[in-house]
Amino acid sequence: NHDYSFITESYPKHHQEIEADLTKVKTKVANINTAVTNLITREREVTTQGEEVKKEIHTQAQVIINLVQRSERQLVEQVDTAVQQKTQLLTKQREEAETILNQLKGCEEFVEQSLKVGSQQQVLREKQNMLQVMMIVNQDVN
Repeated sequence: NHDYSFITESYPKHHQEIEADLTKVKTKVANINTAVTNLITREREVTTQGEEVKKEIHTQAQVIINLVQRSERQLVEQVDTAVQQKTQLLTKQREEAETILNQLKGCEEFVEQSLKVGSQQQVLREKQNMLQVMMIVNQDVN
């Protein structure tokens, strides 16, 4: 009987303590639930922002790539134009050099043939003509 009265008397006090502690736990549960909800929301925001940043990076990279490709095309066109101009000039110079070479070879053959086949009288008669042809060809070369 004594135990029963002790329990009956002490129960309300202990019950209040337990309920007070339970209230603290419930408050912490509510606070942590709110924190978890806020963290989930923030995670979604961060993920969304990350996707937006990646899209922006991709867009900017495409702009830069397009600029680089346009610059590449312009530079290639400039090189093509320069090569074409230089090869045209070199072709013209080569053709002129070949013409001069042919003139020199013709002159050389004419003079050698005259010296080889012609008589002394013919060579002396043609001397002025041969010297004049060689002088003209030499002037053209310079």
